[in-house]
Amino acid sequence: MKHTFRNVIAVILALTMILSLSACGGSNANPSASGSSQSGTQAADAKSFKKTKIGVALYVDSGYYPNNVKTYLGEIGKAMNAEFIYTVLSQTDESVNLTKVQEMIAAGAEGIILTLDMGTATILKECEEAGVYVGGFLCDFNTSYNTAYDDVFKNPYFVGTAADGPCGDDLRAGYDFFDSLIEYNEAHADAPVLHVSMITFPAWAFPVQQVFVQQFTEKVEEYNKTAEKPITLDPLDEAVDVLPFQPLDSTYFTKHEGIDGIICFADGNTFVYPTMISTNMTGKIKLFCAGYGENTDQNFGSKGNGTFQQETVSAIEAVIYPVVLMINKINGVTFADQPAEAERKSCFSIIINSDEDMDKFVNHSFYITGKMEDALYTPEQVANMTAVANPNATYADLVAIMDKMTIEYIH
Repeated sequence: MKHTFRNVIAVILALTMILSLSACGGSNANPSASGSSQSGTQAADAKSFKKTKIGVALYVDSGYYPNNVKTYLGEIGKAMNAEFIYTVLSQTDESVNLTKVQEMIAAGAEGIILTLDMGTATILKECEEAGVYVGGFLCDFNTSYNTAYDDVFKNPYFVGTAADGPCGDDLRAGYDFFDSLIEYNEAHADAPVLHVSMITFPAWAFPVQQVFVQQFTEKVEEYNKTAEKPITLDPLDEAVDVLPFQPLDSTYFTKHEGIDGIICFADGNTFVYPTMISTNMTGKIKLFCAGYGENTDQNFGSKGNGTFQQETVSAIEAVIYPVVLMINKINGVTFADQPAEAERKSCFSIIINSDEDMDKFVNHSFYITGKMEDALYTPEQVANMTAVANPNATYADLVAIMDKMTIEYIH
């Protein structure tokens, strides 16, 4: 069950696409692609692109996401004469990350995509001296944005970043989690979730999660003013509710006695669910969380023990944003409407909160299948988003695809 607002938006977008295709006499293009981004394109020829090498510094090296990021980049690289090489960053040691970047520069990388914002100003200085461009993916670069804006976002060698979900003025995960909770309660009126607690990662690593806590709290307070069955929300307990990238402590359940739901803005699959198993809490408490774990669909919604009721992820295809900007730079071209300073852009989340959503996600999303026919954008479409292959391509069109990576666009 989806909100009326979301349904209206989806219908409007669908009608817009149908009318656009009708006006053009039909098209075989991926229906999820922006019509405007394809206007005036030519057949992308890899030979028109300078042969280049781009380094990608991931924060993990196993699982669906890194594996299929590599698959996707490998295919779009063929369309743009680009080779991608990989390394894995440290989540705690800036000096290690600088060394990793230096190794990729030594290996011939002309561009580097980072998935962590640690020591970015130092890394960028190193890259600028080497004439290497830097972009971001899966990260809002919030630390750099707030403490080193001039050194990072005004640096001509930084192309910008695609965030892991909404960022800046688009932040809304707290609202989304609340919506999922209400949707669950409406669908389970005989046994609604009415007493919940929250979990986050540390503020120093993910300050936006504190915003999510505030958003969720505000929505609960507003809801309770008129609700027949109000929701009890336990305040965030810094001692046990903030996870220092370690599994949830079993004392969580004694600190939050009587809860029937957990709102986990952190990765619930890795850091919360195992503790629920060891303390025999699966099925008894519903988990609304970020992230997706292998085989968690077997205990999602009405399946298995039914613990998981919401999971959110960002589309792999969001990597298009830094790649296109970087390819343009390396090939010496730019968009006519390119902003003077680099930007960070939201990638609106894939929110999975129903059996139907999970079935669609598991069987038809590139995130899981790794099949190019399931990708939201084909390699040819990505190539034609560049100013290299398509002189009519624009920055505005590139940005526009970032909000077309939600569950509604998976078919």
